[in-house]
Amino acid sequence: MNRMLLLSAALCVSIGAGLVLAQNAPAQTPPAHSTHTQHDHGGSSQAATERPHPASQLGQQSPRVRETAPPLRVDLELTMRQPYVPSEKLSDDYRCFVLDPGLTEDRFFTGFEVKPGNPEVVHHVILNAVPPEAISQIRELDGQDGQDGWSCFGGTGLQAGPGGGIGGMGSPGGGLKLGSGAASFGALMKLQERGVNVNALIKALQEHRGNVPAALAAYQQAGGDLTALLSALQAEGLLGAGGLGDGAHAGSGDAMTVITSGLGDVFGVGSWVPGSVPTHFPEGTGRLLKKGTLLVMQVHYNTLAGREPDRTSVQLQLAPAGSQLQPLTGMSLVAPVEIPCPEGATGELCNRDALIRKNTAEDGPRAAMTPAALLALCQKKPEDYAKQNPKQVVSTCDMRVREDALAVGVNFHMHTLGTSGLLELNPGTNREQVLLEIPNWDFHWQGSYFYREPITLKKGDTVRITCTWDTTLNPEPRYIVWGEGTRDEMCLGGLTLMPAPRE
Repeated sequence: MNRMLLLSAALCVSIGAGLVLAQNAPAQTPPAHSTHTQHDHGGSSQAATERPHPASQLGQQSPRVRETAPPLRVDLELTMRQPYVPSEKLSDDYRCFVLDPGLTEDRFFTGFEVKPGNPEVVHHVILNAVPPEAISQIRELDGQDGQDGWSCFGGTGLQAGPGGGIGGMGSPGGGLKLGSGAASFGALMKLQERGVNVNALIKALQEHRGNVPAALAAYQQAGGDLTALLSALQAEGLLGAGGLGDGAHAGSGDAMTVITSGLGDVFGVGSWVPGSVPTHFPEGTGRLLKKGTLLVMQVHYNTLAGREPDRTSVQLQLAPAGSQLQPLTGMSLVAPVEIPCPEGATGELCNRDALIRKNTAEDGPRAAMTPAALLALCQKKPEDYAKQNPKQVVSTCDMRVREDALAVGVNFHMHTLGTSGLLELNPGTNREQVLLEIPNWDFHWQGSYFYREPITLKKGDTVRITCTWDTTLNPEPRYIVWGEGTRDEMCLGGLTLMPAPRE
């Protein structure tokens, strides 16, 4: 019975914040890697006009998005502590820098603008909010090569710790957390009937108590089928309280939140590309920054125009202290990444199992768990992708909306093999609507978009994400799964939501 109680505890999933903001995290002294200036009032910002607004890349079916904005009131300006000189070895240099808002209390920001120090080389910027407990990781990464910041691609590279949600599916206390009472004797029997090796699972959980990803990796190493296990958990309602959900509300406990909170918030709390205008959130709403929160700014430098130093800054428009605003939330949308080698290509890494073993050895249990979890979530198998046209590998996944809401913004993310992206609401019904269409994807030209008019989402609606890749663009044939690296891929979309008006 003790074994069954342990499994019951291990299979209960509780989710912390879906974004990367700390919840009740203690304030710590952050590393001094930015300067910040408080502004009483005033200050304006002018949008860059050198290149077309990124809305120009959207397809004709996309809803109209805002391309202009009023001047920003600059209450807080955060600037890189030292100028950064892009790498001489890279034509595309992705660098993360720490900015400290110095918050001694929770504050909302209601608008922002990124001000590139050297617009000739700054290609895009993504802002991520991270909890103060990430400081120890930042100190390990920051300045290792003699310059401020660290090299990063696709995300910050930070893993979640206790109470965090930075991308920590592979870390104790991140994404997945242990609780109690989710499984019963009957549930164990049902898992066994679905082909789960319950004895091997219990043994793995005993050996890695408190670290679910490590236990799942051990289960796989013992011969267990990880994808089948996660599919069985979802089918029996053990992957979260709500089964297959939407991930729109942190702490909802559904399978989608489990996975997306573990994958992290690639889009962060703000972004910039050439042509972007100041961002103003809808009236009465804002992004909440908890006390002690740090901002990690990922800057993509394209050095074809030179390697002159850059010192980028971020301007924030803050709501008055104590303001009670509607916090904007995010609905994350993901689909599996399973891109086989083109037919006729050879090499050990064209074998999926060999590739997963290699990634796990290099990156830890998360490298095995994430692809399996995405397949289980979307009820897919690797075989579903095996016979596709290598120039048009397609992956889709449907998510349900759990509560009425208004979608006010949208974004999309793939890596360098992506060719097109699509988000749809209620596809195949008389309420079908395109939420975002990017017919010609360019990794180096991605931004966040805010709708001119909010789009109504109803509880029970379906949102579908579709990603298309061209594997022949890969200079080194290999099987490709979800990951942070330049040789990996992602299929990730996001909706910025505000509460639906009360009737």
